[in-house]
Amino acid sequence: LADLVTELYPRKPYAVEQKVLVVLWHLLGNMTNSGSLPGAGGNIRTATAKLSRALFAQMGPSLFTHAASQPPHIKKSLEEFLEIAT
Repeated sequence: LADLVTELYPRKPYAVEQKVLVVLWHLLGNMTNSGSLPGAGGNIRTATAKLSRALFAQMGPSLFTHAASQPPHIKKSLEEFLEIAT
């Protein structure tokens, strides 16, 4: 998904924001401390970090503007993922 963001965002920013941000918010909001989703196997922390970085690379600070409308724990998780990446 992160690779698609990089490829599609320059041509279809609105579509990417409408579809992919929903996925990011879901991942950030439902991930456990161990990096998995409840009821799912495997660690999605790496994929979530990659998606966060790809979106930030394309959207810049407007990603945080969108995150501001999410519950505080989602915004905090996004900030933590992007801090780790830098």
